[in-house]
Amino acid sequence: IMDVVVGRLRSKNNLILCLTAICVGIGILLPLSIGAQERQGLLVNAGLSVQSDSNITRTAEEISDKLAVFSPQLQFLSNVGQHKYVFDYRGDFTVYNEYNQYNNNENSLNLAAQFGHSYRFSSVFSLGYQDSVEAPGINNSQTEFGNEFNKLTRKSALANFYYGTSASNGQFVLGLDHNQQRYTNNQQAFRDINLNTLTSTFFYRMGPQTRLLFEAIVDRFDDIASTLATDRSSDGNRYLAGVEWAATAITSGTFKVGYQQIDHVDESFIDIDGLSYFLDMLWHSNSFTNLELCAKRTTRDLSHTDIAVFISPAYSLSVVHALSLITHYNV
Repeated sequence: IMDVVVGRLRSKNNLILCLTAICVGIGILLPLSIGAQERQGLLVNAGLSVQSDSNITRTAEEISDKLAVFSPQLQFLSNVGQHKYVFDYRGDFTVYNEYNQYNNNENSLNLAAQFGHSYRFSSVFSLGYQDSVEAPGINNSQTEFGNEFNKLTRKSALANFYYGTSASNGQFVLGLDHNQQRYTNNQQAFRDINLNTLTSTFFYRMGPQTRLLFEAIVDRFDDIASTLATDRSSDGNRYLAGVEWAATAITSGTFKVGYQQIDHVDESFIDIDGLSYFLDMLWHSNSFTNLELCAKRTTRDLSHTDIAVFISPAYSLSVVHALSLITHYNV
């Protein structure tokens, strides 16, 4: 498949001159049983996009290029009584037209299970593995890469416990999350970490489609690089309050705001505290067009040995318009 993509990039200039992404999706559903209440079985999707990037390395040199991204997805879903099981694979295979040294492959695997223990009590468990490429400029500093982007692997384990349902007057959710992050090139091993997170959230129903939420998050960031004199390990806390709504058929979303704090083990690093917020709002402007507005203020790690983390506000606006019931394009 990749040879075909490369051949088309080199032989058909009318494709690579497109400044907007052209996406093609193919879906195949093989049902496990007839009359199931929700989709089950094997779902196969594939997307192809052709893009133009004016600065692929996010540096002052501003190297521009055209690229093609092939994105396969394989998902298997099964229900056994009150229990649900999901296997999910997603990939992104990227080919550049001129700067082939930046070609890369990304793969993500996830296994998840949801158990309905009783009417009020349920749980979700998942295991994940991902090998990916770090987007240039994402850490707000000059990343030291040469002939390829930073590459890393992530392993994750998640356990969520629910008391009450989304329809209850009150619902309590307890989450335990373990993540391992390992860099595999460009001398970025000093950024290898383990991250353990404990999240507790209480939802209180204010109306048929509106719930208040109160959330407390405790993080333990472990710096596992043993070659450095400094220790970038830290303890983090976030306390948030907000609202989750789907008040009408037009808008839905979640907004929460509060306080965040990061205390470093090594006193040479500057501790961080202050405002934290999160917004994810979907607006269904009509039957064919959806707009999604996202905003957040969190922290990220830097690719420096002498600076640990920094405040990172981020904003995005996405538009999805369906040309028909089958095809659509993203902006």
